[in-house]
Formats: sequence, C-alpha cells, structure tokens
Amino acid sequence: MRLFFALRPDPALGERLAALAEQARRHCGGRATPRASLHLTLAFLGEVPESRLDALIRLTEAFPCPAGSWSADRYGSFPHGGIVWLGSSRPCPPLESLHRDLWQALTPLGFAPPRRPFLPHVTLLRHAAPEKRDPCVLARLPRPRLDWHYTGIELVQSVAEGGRHRYRGLASSGRH
Repeated sequence: MRLFFALRPDPALGERLAALAEQARRHCGGRATPRASLHLTLAFLGEVPESRLDALIRLTEAFPCPAGSWSADRYGSFPHGGIVWLGSSRPCPPLESLHRDLWQALTPLGFAPPRRPFLPHVTLLRHAAPEKRDPCVLARLPRPRLDWHYTGIELVQSVAEGGRHRYRGLASSGRH
C-alpha cells in the first residue's frame, strides 16, 4: 500500500485551490490536479505492507493535532514531473512543528523522516512546462492569497488507476 499523511482541504478551500490550479494550467499547460486529490503532504511513507496498517490507523486516530493555519502566497515548480505548486514565502512554525511531531510519532513504528527539508506545498499541476513556455510565467500569475485552517491530519492511500493516482482516506485525527 502506498501511504502518506496529509492535510486535506475543506470543500470551500478545495474549490479555491481548484480555481488556482485551472488558472495556472491556462498559463503553464499540463494537467490540473483533480479537486478530490488536492492536499498538503505532511509525511510520505511510500510502500507499506498491509500488516502495518492497523498500527498506522491507531496512530492517526490518537494523534494530537493542534488547530493551526498555513498561508499560501506564491507559486513554484519542480522540473521533474513538470510540477507547479502553491506554497508560502514565509516559514510556518506551527505547520513545521506538526510535521516534526508526526515524524516523531512515526519513528517508533520504524519510519524514518526524509533527509530533505520540509517544503509545505500543494501540487496544482503535473506535466506542465512553465520554464519552456516562458521562464517568468509563474511570476506573472496573479499572486495567490490563501489561508488554510486545519484541525486534523489524514492517513491516505494512493491507488494507481489508469496511469493516475486516486487518493482514499483511511483514518483521520480531529476534523479537517
């Protein structure tokens, strides 16, 4: 099972994110992330044997996720996969603390945190090529302003279907 922990947007926020994805798609090309797949990854676990699922569900349901807020105000891209994302120009200590606390809870279950620094973002587009169209295209997009209020995390399974991934929530802590 391919698993990760995420913040999932409420319906209104999901609609705003989907609108930003469509706006970015018009400028950068590529494929917009479907509304139901929009999320902010807190911890990517990768392939996990199904035998470990019960422990992860228990951890998720008991995880003390404090309410918090993350502000997104800039676009960025990862050349690999043609990813265009929405992120923040400023650090968010409460979100960084949530990320760190989650990995601390996962460590006794045999999971190790990634070596790269945490970069909170929401993938808006895949297979885009903004730099090939125009190196400054992301800078010319209208500056996004989005506040994401969260009260819980979700354990999510990524299921491959027809060359794409569908996300299925398995457990949650708090409300989203």
